[in-house]
Amino acid sequence: MDKIKRILLILLSALLVTALPAAGALRRVDRWTQDRLFQHAGVPSGNIVIIGIDDAAFDLFGPYNTWDRNIMASALEALAADPEKLPAAVAVDVLYAGETGAQADARLARAAEALGCVVTASMAEFGDRITWEGGVATALESGAVLGIERPFDALRDVTVQGHINAMVDSDGVLRHALLSVPDGDGALPSMPVQTARLYLEQRGEALSLPAAKAGVHFYVPFTGEPGAYYDGVSIAALCAGQVPPGYWAGKIVLIGVCAPSLQDAYFTSIDQGRQMYGVEFQANVIQSLLEGTGKREIADLPQLIVLFLLCVIALALFLHLSVGPGGILALCLAALGMGLSLLLYRLDWVTHPLWLPVGVLLMYLVALAEHYVRAARERRALALEKERLSTELSLASRIQSSALPKDFPERRELEICASMTPAKEVGGDLYDYFLIDDDHLALLIGDVSGKGFPAALFMMVAMSLLHHVSMGEKSPAKILQTVNAELCARNPEEMFVTVWLGILELSTGRLTAANAGHEYPALKAPGESFDLLRDRHGLVLGAMENARYREYELQLRRGEKLFVYTDGIPEANNAAQELFGPERMLAALRTREEDSPAEIMEAVRQAVRAYVGDAPQFDDLTMLCLQYNGREEEP
Repeated sequence: MDKIKRILLILLSALLVTALPAAGALRRVDRWTQDRLFQHAGVPSGNIVIIGIDDAAFDLFGPYNTWDRNIMASALEALAADPEKLPAAVAVDVLYAGETGAQADARLARAAEALGCVVTASMAEFGDRITWEGGVATALESGAVLGIERPFDALRDVTVQGHINAMVDSDGVLRHALLSVPDGDGALPSMPVQTARLYLEQRGEALSLPAAKAGVHFYVPFTGEPGAYYDGVSIAALCAGQVPPGYWAGKIVLIGVCAPSLQDAYFTSIDQGRQMYGVEFQANVIQSLLEGTGKREIADLPQLIVLFLLCVIALALFLHLSVGPGGILALCLAALGMGLSLLLYRLDWVTHPLWLPVGVLLMYLVALAEHYVRAARERRALALEKERLSTELSLASRIQSSALPKDFPERRELEICASMTPAKEVGGDLYDYFLIDDDHLALLIGDVSGKGFPAALFMMVAMSLLHHVSMGEKSPAKILQTVNAELCARNPEEMFVTVWLGILELSTGRLTAANAGHEYPALKAPGESFDLLRDRHGLVLGAMENARYREYELQLRRGEKLFVYTDGIPEANNAAQELFGPERMLAALRTREEDSPAEIMEAVRQAVRAYVGDAPQFDDLTMLCLQYNGREEEP
């Protein structure tokens, strides 16, 4: 490969590999790698406690859908019972929208006002927003906030609101938190943000928000796994006065669902095998905000640029090195890329850890393929120099052509025609027909694996064996079994041949056939059209010594036609690499199906030629067509 071609290979390969992650091909596995590499359980903060709406509360108060707001009011009143031991902030992860009973609503609002440090939940509704002007849609905004469901007015006036929307990724895993959602001309902060701000304000500190995508999409470094923050303290125990005030004094208290039946739980990046309650997720986000452990996600574009440049460098090195050292270097670079992602994460930068290792390994595979192609070209060039190929091919073509039957039997019981058009000077297809005795005609067609000299030689051997064995045996299955054993015994190159073999009893029209991995024959009964006969395939000849074959019988009626062929016809392709296919073959057969076998074959040949156009012939085109006329009754 000259210098310019090598540069083009390097640039094009690097560009294609970079396009893979850009198109999202690695998204799912890369996220999985991020989760395993970055997320590790830490020590949950002792300043965050969870009061659970759990099964114990359902046992005491009844099903959740029967609860009124007196229960939450009672819980807030319990938290405010000792003025010397008040919580620093209380976040109620339950949406209390709309008014219900006046007494219960008023009590809940008074209890929240008495505490003075309560954050209540709001919920944003996302969807597509269409902008209309003059009755015409002029813009579509996906993922827009269509509305926000808020606490009832009395509760909203005495509390701070924070949204509780959770946005899972496309694989159903929760990795990010929304720091805020649009709210008119402003923004509504999340419940964790509002809770952390209240807590720090009581300590005379200010909250510093982490960097986030679009200012709101925050990658969560989890501290606690599912169950880490929840000590099993139930709202039922709180309302009953069974929880000492020291448990929550000066701390952040989260009240939320801790029961599977209410389905407020998510799979998270720290544990994709167990679901985490929504209130536990809020606790993780609050701890991250308080400790300032937020991570900055590096945008995809700079990472793609770096990936492209490193792929260019890596492939240049791999092409220069031999296969062994190049493989060692590829593994080292892949491990280095993974380690670099981990180091950047500890420096508060979130990257795609799989992009560089996958890119490097793909570049090594490209180099491996280039080494292989280069070696193959050198071997082929050396072989061509040692052989006088043109003369030998011409001779082989004449020999092969002379081995195929040219004269069609002049029998009133049938009309037959066959042809082979090799893709090269010699081909691997075969066909034959011959009388076993006065009343039995053998028909066969086959296709040898590979092309050129080896295929042509193997074709001659297979054809000779099939002819020889058929002269002493009228069972197609036994003939194929015998020939297969002979080919397997003397087949060091492990070549094989597909064969369809039929023996026609001329007096009755009974056709006995067997198929060794060959194409389905096409059959046309009188008054009907050509269609494929989906017979049962056996194993190709030459592949397994003890293979067995099954035969089947057809009763040909007067005027019935049989068409057999090799895969060069349905697999002929045009310049766009589109296959001719069996349906087009059947359509061509049907255009002349009432004509003679020779005219039918010519119709197929012309159809293939018109479809292929100027594209080079890829495979041999071989076909055989028979029309059974039957024997006339003697007077």
